[in-house]
Amino acid sequence: MFTTTAKSLYSTVATLGLTRAQVRKLLPAWWVPEAEKHRDGIAELAMHLSRRLSIDLRSLLAGKIQPKGAVSNLAFKHRVNVDGSSLSAATYIASSLAQAILSALPSKYTPLPEGPMMLQSAVRKVGDGFLGFESLLALCWKHGIPVIPLPNLPVGVRKMDGAVLQVRNRPVIVIAKKKSSRAWLSFILAHEMGHIALGHLKPGSTIIDVSLQETTTYATDSSNDQQEADADAFALKAMGGSDVKSVISNWPSDLSPVELAVSARQASQRTKIEAGHFILRHAFDSKRWADAVSALGFLREDLDPESILLSHLKAHLDLELVAEDLQDMVQQVTGWNRPESRA
Repeated sequence: MFTTTAKSLYSTVATLGLTRAQVRKLLPAWWVPEAEKHRDGIAELAMHLSRRLSIDLRSLLAGKIQPKGAVSNLAFKHRVNVDGSSLSAATYIASSLAQAILSALPSKYTPLPEGPMMLQSAVRKVGDGFLGFESLLALCWKHGIPVIPLPNLPVGVRKMDGAVLQVRNRPVIVIAKKKSSRAWLSFILAHEMGHIALGHLKPGSTIIDVSLQETTTYATDSSNDQQEADADAFALKAMGGSDVKSVISNWPSDLSPVELAVSARQASQRTKIEAGHFILRHAFDSKRWADAVSALGFLREDLDPESILLSHLKAHLDLELVAEDLQDMVQQVTGWNRPESRA
């Protein structure tokens, strides 16, 4: 006998930290609560929840959460004292998006270069010699690795900074951190690429980078997790390594934010490495984070990374090939309809 109710379904997914209001934000735009009063509507609600949260339908109907796909094996990587379970909802949603988008992509996956210097060379090649956020993105997509922005989760759902998922034997990267700086997201992206290139990702698994914050990012010796330290080191080398270090070591310690921006732009022109990266590396050495944030604000070329993420997603994904019942979710969570503005 079918005894599942809408209330029991909402109660079950509440164990992921989702309220009824948050769940309804993930449902199709045409969904009406009135349907939840009827048996067929309850069954359809269960199907939508299963597909949007990467959980097994039969288990959900029995009142249990049984993850499927990339969330069947989760690893939360901590930089600060954050409970990984608080990110369960975002992680399950990200897994559903990754599966929906991969199913609609015709491109095949080819492995990334294993070494950071080889990766840097490949990034510069696709970026006409330039090493930065857009060229990192271009290389990922060239290798069949989707990079999915996650700006619009339901209000109140806590997000990770970044994640890399293994879906059907190929990786997917999620960038969820809200930052107005391309350089910040470059490091997160290079870090996730490091996890992939170094073989940290296993079949059916997900690595969640809980928080890559100012005082710990770029600190390759600050984490007790060796995989995190290795991914950090990989990212730093791929983003210029000792070349960047040698430049910032010659900067006076009392540069103003405007002077930092000017020095970074000059260094970028010489090395063809994004200017913001020099500022962030300098900030880690000097601990002048407030000045670094101000300096980044003077770099127009460092602004609005969300438009870059979205433009690459749109360029490679035909939304009509996404399963019809998931198209609106892809649009909503990724910000698909956000106006694009290019610097």
